[in-house]
Amino acid sequence: MLIDLVESYKLRNDNSPEEMIQVNHRPKAGIYIRLRLDQSWNEQLINFDQNHYIIHPKDKDDITPTSIELYRWFQVQDYYSSLITMNKAVDGGKQIHSNNPFALFSKSEVFLGEKKDSKSSMQENITRFLTQTEPEIVIQKWSELINDKRSGKKGTSPTPEEFFAKSEYLPALQYLTSEYRKNQLSNISDWFQHNLYDLTEYIRKLQFKNYVKLFFTLDTSPITSESQFTTQQIFYYEYLLYTIPKVYNSNDYNQLVNGEMTGLPGFNMSMNSKKPYLEHKSMGVVAPVRVSLNEAMQLKQASEWLLSQEKYVTNKFSYETSFSYTNTNAPEGVYHVYVEGKENEVISFENVPFPKGITVNIPIRNVLGIQDNEGFIKDYGSIDNVDKLQKEISSRFFRGRLNQDQGRFLHSDEPKPRAKDFTALMATLFMQSRQAFHDWLYKGTETTIRPLFAKVTLRLVEEQMMYVEPASSKGKQRTLELRWLADAMNTRLSIDAYLKRNEGGKTMADRITSVRNSLKEKLLIKDINLCSNDDEFYFLAGQLAYYLKSQSETQNKTGDLLGPFLIAKRSEQLKKRLDEAYIQHMHKVLLYNFKFNRAFASIFGYQPEQEVEGEAREMFIAGLFADNWFYEKDGTNSNEGMNENGEEN
Repeated sequence: MLIDLVESYKLRNDNSPEEMIQVNHRPKAGIYIRLRLDQSWNEQLINFDQNHYIIHPKDKDDITPTSIELYRWFQVQDYYSSLITMNKAVDGGKQIHSNNPFALFSKSEVFLGEKKDSKSSMQENITRFLTQTEPEIVIQKWSELINDKRSGKKGTSPTPEEFFAKSEYLPALQYLTSEYRKNQLSNISDWFQHNLYDLTEYIRKLQFKNYVKLFFTLDTSPITSESQFTTQQIFYYEYLLYTIPKVYNSNDYNQLVNGEMTGLPGFNMSMNSKKPYLEHKSMGVVAPVRVSLNEAMQLKQASEWLLSQEKYVTNKFSYETSFSYTNTNAPEGVYHVYVEGKENEVISFENVPFPKGITVNIPIRNVLGIQDNEGFIKDYGSIDNVDKLQKEISSRFFRGRLNQDQGRFLHSDEPKPRAKDFTALMATLFMQSRQAFHDWLYKGTETTIRPLFAKVTLRLVEEQMMYVEPASSKGKQRTLELRWLADAMNTRLSIDAYLKRNEGGKTMADRITSVRNSLKEKLLIKDINLCSNDDEFYFLAGQLAYYLKSQSETQNKTGDLLGPFLIAKRSEQLKKRLDEAYIQHMHKVLLYNFKFNRAFASIFGYQPEQEVEGEAREMFIAGLFADNWFYEKDGTNSNEGMNENGEEN
């Protein structure tokens, strides 16, 4: 998967070859010390302040202006000297964590001799490590790289210098066998034997955590005719000498194809007994992916750059504009990559052939005729960007659980249920629908969310009505307050209409608007049957159910008062629940409430074709949440209607 990213990353690398190292590499916490081989430790103490840098665990990029140059020097050498993984350490004992003799990385407790049950001293660790950097052992690693075990050809394999004679790696191989490197290796060994104790005791007094990292610089010494190598060249060559033989996942899968080395990439790809399904079972080559040596190095750099980006988010990288410094108006797709920060593992990678920018413009219609606190029809405005859309969906339906930015909600743990706030069913619906919401909010595709949205959000609204208290609730509620859910319902109906804008026909929002207008007109005309279709029946039943239960004299009126109606599966059961509610609260309903009386009679005089499920259930719930007509006066009878507190208007 990351191979797809390499071609785009090469645009970045071509524009600024050192940018990935200079800007993106983050040295680990610890003390960094620059040393000279031509001076003892005691001789270097006078310049210690100018040659050390301490990075604390919580440091980000808090680099003082006076230390920028020193930090950048350590940053580059630290990158060149770091291991690919601990499984590919130079030191077999894994006590030294650097990859070349000019740098020595060790955990502070190991370096200071404070590690319990340690089987070797620090001097022994250094000696063992330096032995593994000798030319003969390094050449053997390179030979294993080019030894094609699958070619079936007999004969003498070429030496590394012969094989890479025309490559950019030849200078590093020539440096490996040079007399200069041999002498410097000896000098490093001697330096530690004579100075390790004094250096250790001095470092022991300093305040730092995690790592001790030592770097030898040779730029302070006169460059003799014996060598023209600078410190920077040496660290780069040592980086190549370590990295090239280990850049593949395993050299067991290497193969020469037309004289070019190919193998299994070593980043975010593994072949072991835990993943036997990755092997090709019917081909001569079992590796599922093979890349050239140059591609493997580019993949390594691209992976390291990727791992330096923000963790626990869905990072979006356009094919070209995210990697180059030129702008283009040409349409391009986006790589979506989610990196888990603890193990630095790519959890999700997707090549999305849609533009990076996602545009939405969703007018939120007041389908239910909800009024604001001043009695005016509420204006919800519109949702004109994706961030606002995500916040609306999260707050209206998921109690804020979908509000994590940059796609974190897709890879987060299942939210825990919380009494009166977030039920177990809401958590289940969250897990079932989050991929579809992510596809829409972060990829711009509505394909997965369109058939899911209406059903899931309606169930979420029902669940909140029954078991969740509104955020504004304080103590006991004297009124049956559902306006917060009516707002959610209006938002839901508007978004659903937007998602189905290209399907043709009437949306549920259109049907509810039509039913409200029709019934409101009929209520003003006497001697006319109110219910002429199922939509009108169920909407009017919802209006009656809310009105009756709002007359309850219980001290704490919550949505579960409406539970008996939601349990009803058949229209006859719904009528029975309405009759029971009327008997229970008839003393609160005025005798001359003509609107109520006509509506109640119409409900019992109509037999719907559809039972209380699907769209019929949705129409009933819309009636529950809509502005209730039975609190309104018609202007002909001053005794008609009561407000939501059971008081006369």
